[in-house]
Amino acid sequence: MEKLNRMAVFAVVVSEGSLAAAARRLGMSPSAVSQHLRALEQAVGVPLLYRSTRKLTLTDAGAAFYPGCEAMLNHAQEAERRLAEMRDTLSGELRISATVGIGGEPLCSALSPLLLQHPGLRLRIIATDNVLDMIEHRIDIALRFSSRLADASIIAHPLAAWPMVICAAPGYLSRHGVPQTPQDLEQHRWIHGHVYQRHIELRHPREPPQTLRLTEGQVLSDSMLVIRAFTVAGMGVSLQPLHEIHQELSSGQLMRLLPEWRAPSLKLTALTLERVLPEKNRQALRALRDYFAKIPPSGLAQ
Repeated sequence: MEKLNRMAVFAVVVSEGSLAAAARRLGMSPSAVSQHLRALEQAVGVPLLYRSTRKLTLTDAGAAFYPGCEAMLNHAQEAERRLAEMRDTLSGELRISATVGIGGEPLCSALSPLLLQHPGLRLRIIATDNVLDMIEHRIDIALRFSSRLADASIIAHPLAAWPMVICAAPGYLSRHGVPQTPQDLEQHRWIHGHVYQRHIELRHPREPPQTLRLTEGQVLSDSMLVIRAFTVAGMGVSLQPLHEIHQELSSGQLMRLLPEWRAPSLKLTALTLERVLPEKNRQALRALRDYFAKIPPSGLAQ
């Protein structure tokens, strides 16, 4: 690597025509530039420059060596320029993973204005209810309904928190009874997400918090839509985002249980791998924050 640095110094010396001019361009002292040249000549085994008090002249070996050094320096500068463009401009591909529900209309509404303003920006949305490895799938931003991080290197950016309610279908309640206290819920069949949630804490404005031990039900799914369908079908009790089941509550398909007891909110979080983000990632995060902060999250589905 040191040899490559010295080749770059040699290319700058030749293009500038003097050690002093090269030193100014490189931010080094003339003696340091001279030391780099001597070390390079020792490494390649031939003299590259004839030096005098007034000028520098390429040797035959130096003349043959210089074009490659110049090309290397130009390629490095071009690579640096392209990185700066990627860092500071909204261009190239932005890869976002999200659940199926969030990956549809919400992301379209949140990010379409950004795409219209920046034609060079390409958006690739990976819509899946599975949790993907961000490094393996080269994901820039992952939208997930959890604030728990399995990897300390991942940065969480909170976007929204929505109330969750306990509900069940009238048919299920007619067979198993309507719970009157939080403890009654421990005797009911629960429909869980893909990971069995053994405990849940409920809070009441005038009562001490209650931590419940839940039974493992017959249905597990990583999709809130699937959990809701089985709940409506009378297969058990589940937690649902309040804003997503207004229609089912109004029509009587679902009944809200213990309405004064509050379950933990559903938290939507954007995950990134870096704290210092390219401009396109920063702008996309800003657009997502603005969308979820200002627009009621009706109709979203995990």
